Amino acid sequence: MISYSELEKDIADLSQQVAHASNAAKSGQVFSVTDMPKVTDYLCQEISKLDAKERARLSPKLLALIEELDNLTITIQSSLDLVKIEMKETTSHNKAARAYTSANTTGKK
Repeated sequence: MISYSELEKDIADLSQQVAHASNAAKSGQVFSVTDMPKVTDYLCQEISKLDAKERARLSPKLLALIEELDNLTITIQSSLDLVKIEMKETTSHNKAARAYTSANTTGKK
């Protein structure tokens, strides 16, 4: 079983990773959140092994981490929505360009 202080450090580390990912997403940079679900599951399993007093002491940190993860989810979803819009606009522009090009070439002979 992991100690309280190690869990506290792991929560702080995950919080920093979430903050980095959020900043990267907001600035349009590429980032990876692949390990976050595994780390979160691990923390939850280990926290459940603590006694009630130690779990209660970690409660504020966990609530803050949950909020940070929720905000990251919102940020990622917003970024994905923007990408979808840009893809649709690009597709529309490409279709218009092809139509214009083909209209100009079919009339010239």
